Amino acid sequence: MRRLVAPGEVLRRGYTAAREARTRWAGLVTVPPAVDDWPRLTPAHLSLLDGRTLNVCVRVPDQIRPTEAHLVIGGGAKPVVAPLTLTERGEGRVEASGTLVVGLLDGRCETVPALPTDLRRYLLAAGQWKLSVRFADGTGEERRFALAAVPNPLPDGPTIAAPTAADGSHGRLLASSTGRAHLSLGRDAAAAEVERVVIGWSDLTLHGRLTNAASQAYTGASVELVRRGGAAVRSVQPAWDGEHFTCRLRVEDFAGATAKEQIWDVRLTAPGGRPLKVSRRHTDVRLPKQVFRMPNRLLADEQGRCLRINPYYTPVGSLALRGAVIASEREQ
Repeated sequence: MRRLVAPGEVLRRGYTAAREARTRWAGLVTVPPAVDDWPRLTPAHLSLLDGRTLNVCVRVPDQIRPTEAHLVIGGGAKPVVAPLTLTERGEGRVEASGTLVVGLLDGRCETVPALPTDLRRYLLAAGQWKLSVRFADGTGEERRFALAAVPNPLPDGPTIAAPTAADGSHGRLLASSTGRAHLSLGRDAAAAEVERVVIGWSDLTLHGRLTNAASQAYTGASVELVRRGGAAVRSVQPAWDGEHFTCRLRVEDFAGATAKEQIWDVRLTAPGGRPLKVSRRHTDVRLPKQVFRMPNRLLADEQGRCLRINPYYTPVGSLALRGAVIASEREQ
């Protein structure tokens, strides 16, 4: 007899399939096809770590004896050009390699730490940038090659190689339908990002940050607790400090709480604006639910009513609160 699958297992399988599909799609075709403007060259290594550090290594074709090598980002009349280092590897092989830091040029970049003296930072506009290499010999003759996309060196594991930054910007390596490598820079949609959750004796304090949206657009916004499976919604006004917000949630804010365990989703809602799920997605952790674990705690109100609360993250990183009222001795 075939064993029935529990509803929880069905949900876990669904989340896993969705996460794997998203991971595959992130490195596949999101760039329109175009004819290569140069011959194709497959790099020995091409990666973008932490969404900022671009590493490239290509083997110089045997028929070329270059004295200079450069990585060319973009096309047209004014591409961004970064120098590469030529290294002899034996048996006549020569490799061109380099490391550089890329960032988003949109006037909203956060303060970044200073770089080592041997590294340079290149600020680029949002969009998809073609990647090429250029070799020049002693006579000044130049040869250029389009870089082919390579498989993601870290397709799976506990962390993501190119996560979304804390300010909501991202950098990724993409491939066109023809296999040409592109560097993609941009920003995610507006989001309400969890910074930390502090559980006290009588309240739960949520610290968050609004990203990729003007804080004025969410003036008057409220944090809403939405009970699953019902229409119970409770709005709580947060305190704002620029793009950062702080919200204290007490026992009475959990509308519809009973002795039966229930779940409340958390979202940030502004008048006339799109509700934003309060989440933790701007991180390099691939599975927030399995890594960012928070304890079960008891919250008590002035009337002595106790609520057992357990904050957790869903498989896609959204914050949820699981809780139930604890009966007092008189009620028992």
